[in-house]
Amino acid sequence: MSGVNYMKSGNPRRVSREFKVLLVYANSFMDTLFPVSISSISGALNRIGVQTKCFDTTFYPDYIEGKEHSSDVAKAQNLQVLSVNYEDVGITPKTTNVLEDFRQTVKEFKPDLIGVSVVEPTFLLGMRLLEAVEDTKIPTIVGGVHAIFAPESVMAYSAVNMVCIGEGEECIVDLCLRMASGDDYTDVENIWLRKNGSEIIKNKKSEVQHLDNLPRLDFSVFEPERIFRPMSGKLWKMVPIEFSRGCIYKCTYCSAPAFMEQFKDQGNWLRQKSLDQIFDEIRYYRDEFGVEYFYFVSETFLAIPKKRLFEFLERYKDIGIPFWFNTRAETIKNNVVQALEEVGCHRVSIGLECGNAEYRSKMLQRPVSNEKTIQACEEFEFSAIELSVNNIIGYPEENRELIFETIELNRQVEKFVAAHSCSIFQPYKGTWLYEYCVKKGYWNREDIANDLNFDPAIQYPEITHEELKGLHRTFPFYVKFPKDDWGLIRLAEGFDLEGEAAYKACQSIYYDRYFNSNKTHPRFLSSQPEFSGEPLQST
Repeated sequence: MSGVNYMKSGNPRRVSREFKVLLVYANSFMDTLFPVSISSISGALNRIGVQTKCFDTTFYPDYIEGKEHSSDVAKAQNLQVLSVNYEDVGITPKTTNVLEDFRQTVKEFKPDLIGVSVVEPTFLLGMRLLEAVEDTKIPTIVGGVHAIFAPESVMAYSAVNMVCIGEGEECIVDLCLRMASGDDYTDVENIWLRKNGSEIIKNKKSEVQHLDNLPRLDFSVFEPERIFRPMSGKLWKMVPIEFSRGCIYKCTYCSAPAFMEQFKDQGNWLRQKSLDQIFDEIRYYRDEFGVEYFYFVSETFLAIPKKRLFEFLERYKDIGIPFWFNTRAETIKNNVVQALEEVGCHRVSIGLECGNAEYRSKMLQRPVSNEKTIQACEEFEFSAIELSVNNIIGYPEENRELIFETIELNRQVEKFVAAHSCSIFQPYKGTWLYEYCVKKGYWNREDIANDLNFDPAIQYPEITHEELKGLHRTFPFYVKFPKDDWGLIRLAEGFDLEGEAAYKACQSIYYDRYFNSNKTHPRFLSSQPEFSGEPLQST
């Protein structure tokens, strides 16, 4: 039965008995954008009659020792996003114990299989959840980006019975059909599994899926409140629309090139979903969930062929719902910006990432020039579309001088930009920079990387973690304030009493200049940035 395509919606086969799968989304606190991963898996299982339920950690704070707040709270405190009041839409942090609640969910739902989706920063949380129910002996499978790039380390946990090493929709359908029928499932493609306690069976990868064969994303498996996502200081009913998988670019901090390489024998990882399928989904989500805002999931949205882009924009005129996407500076043209504005595009996000052209080209494999980046930002000067730019600091061998080149590039485009996000580099497995950092001794191969918005990870030869954290929290001040104020900002980098007093003074100035007196002008508002620097860790 291995290799049979169960993903086509016309396939009549269904599970032979009642079968339940508990899907677990190990997520960062208050990271409220719906994940494509769990939503797609649930949709695929629903097609074959499997009952699904999701245990989602999004509203549980403090799940890892030492992390006192959410990524969004950290951004708000660093003046990178506007604060929002989640209580307005009925969202409050859970006050119960996440592990106890998970055990109770397993006890009540009685699943036949537990499937966990993790990215690297949430991997340890996922393992803690599985360990909390290991005594139940319910079969478990772990998937997600981290599982694909580090299957051995995932299988090292005794609470893990199986690991998905590729796309999950077809293999979990095959797995559940076999489990429900009592058939052997030890040769299901895309899965590694444990046999007789210690033996690991490593099955081959399956062919990559045609995106039009995938199901609609099932958002109903989540709590209704999860649909609300902050953007520009407002909570919207927002869902993702998956346009494509893969990317033509080779950024060294991103896992997209590794996907292309790892799956080259299984087909072309870079795939586009048909426009007919996309608009079917758009209309369904709009009508079924009352969507107010779409996030278009595509690594570089405007890199699609021009004919396809303008056909999409022409058809989108009838939708009338604002949207947001990521792209690159070299894909932005004046006629495109105007066309996007005409159909209701609300936000476009591009990566500046690093201000030094030589470092950016050689180390990051982003050869676009500063001049082209500035020119791309200028295209938004008179547009109603909000432009946000992403930056990463703390790259290997980056020093203070290079970081200030990044700040300077942001200053040059500041009048065109609504939001400047700043993340701290993390060496995620599957990226070229991860291997570079391990080779150079900056990072231990088995260590687990953190969230982009918290502490530095790798050890730098020319800059300390303390200095990097100080630059991270003062980044918006350096971008916005006149250079006459830089002496005060320099003090605010410190975490002693003098530094904290200076930081509070800078905060007060920032709020007065850029939040209060200009609060109606979008160019002066910091707002919700996208997934900076880790696009495929969010899949």
